[in-house]
Amino acid sequence: MPDQKKHSSIFSFSKKQKSFLKWTTVFFTPVVLLYVILEVLVLQIPYNYTKISDYMNSEGESVKVLITGSSQMKCAVNPEFFTVPAINFGSTSQHHNSDYNIITQSRDRLPNVEHIVLELSYSHLELPHNSTYFWKNNVYLKYYGVNNFDRKVYFKDKLIFLSRPDIYGKSLYDYYVKDIKNDNFNSFGFDEQNFAGVFKRLDYNEEKIPRVSDEINTIENLYLFEKNTEFLYNIIDYLRSQKINTVIVTLPMHKYYLKNRNNNILRRRDSILEVISEKYPNVRIFRKEEDTINFKTSDYINHNHLNPIGAKKFTEALQNFINEKNFPK
Repeated sequence: MPDQKKHSSIFSFSKKQKSFLKWTTVFFTPVVLLYVILEVLVLQIPYNYTKISDYMNSEGESVKVLITGSSQMKCAVNPEFFTVPAINFGSTSQHHNSDYNIITQSRDRLPNVEHIVLELSYSHLELPHNSTYFWKNNVYLKYYGVNNFDRKVYFKDKLIFLSRPDIYGKSLYDYYVKDIKNDNFNSFGFDEQNFAGVFKRLDYNEEKIPRVSDEINTIENLYLFEKNTEFLYNIIDYLRSQKINTVIVTLPMHKYYLKNRNNNILRRRDSILEVISEKYPNVRIFRKEEDTINFKTSDYINHNHLNPIGAKKFTEALQNFINEKNFPK
């Protein structure tokens, strides 16, 4: 009988191959172990999405209002001030395609949502959607169970540290070495101490605040405008098919930001809002972008992000808007 060991792959290795295998194992084992340790340590750091995940898992069936959007929405809506259970998935650099995946893939865990709030900022329709390589795709999968990769997922897709070692490396250093514990999130994942920014540094002095915002996009892109507009219509069509009411918001912006907008981009965005108002009976538009009466300089972090004081004002106004509007049953 032939020797089975000689015919199995590992035993048929030459001496050099076995030496290389041994060297590789010795070299990579500590590296893998290091990444495992870093991953475990990162998962112990409080982030807003850990709180959001916990809230969805514990209170998901009671949620009536779902909010999505970018960092502007994350900073503007504090679900604590809603009169009904609400969840805010807003996150930095998040676009409509990620919003859509969150909405559709969380339906089974949020089965009783009645209203969905979508952001449509001044240049939203002329900025690119999130890529399938967007680093937050790992966060969506790990914490929300949402596949934003547009492909089959693998084990590594849930690894948080490896998604952005630069960001999470700094978080590790701040949390464990510098002992900076910024766990200011309420049970909804909203940062209640999120005041730090250029406006606070300048003591909200309008004479010192820059007249031009680094955050504003003034580059026109008609191709993206057409593509993103069609995608937005698809989202609204989906929500209508699910008998979910839609609120599209234009978030408050500081008066200096408003003066720097590209009028062509603004005009195109506003034209779409008008079309939506006429075409979709399940949609209401909550316009607060140019509200410089109720929102003062002291309500902002910077030119286009509200601080927690401004968020309380906006959230309460949004809740009142939803209550007052006669949405179709």
